[in-house]
Amino acid sequence: MLTVAILATSAFSQTNGKKMETNKIEAKTLYDAFKQGKAEPFKKRMQISGIATYVGPDVYALPSVELSETKDVSGRVLCVLPFSDYLKLRKVSKKDRVTMEGNVLGFSDEYDIVVVKQCRIIEINGKKE
Repeated sequence: MLTVAILATSAFSQTNGKKMETNKIEAKTLYDAFKQGKAEPFKKRMQISGIATYVGPDVYALPSVELSETKDVSGRVLCVLPFSDYLKLRKVSKKDRVTMEGNVLGFSDEYDIVVVKQCRIIEINGKKE
């Protein structure tokens, strides 16, 4: 829908008549794109920003952070870090504003969440990591 295109900077920004790719998006915008079947432009390595609603192991015991638009909404994007990065989770707390970078893989209907793998923490509450 148009809302997704606008909020995601339509995944492209116009520059001199040429489309220039951007790789930054809000967690809710990414989630909405998948729910609306408009996710194809986002299936790549991206930076996703949102509020941490869960920090800890995912269902496979891998370190993860769930991001959403507010602290009161369940996670919309699951960012999974490599197992070796477990200790880096100590830097993130629930309700922190976090930017993660990772490979957007797809949508889990079972858990109603976008799955992003091979993530790394870019920023926590405005501070670069």
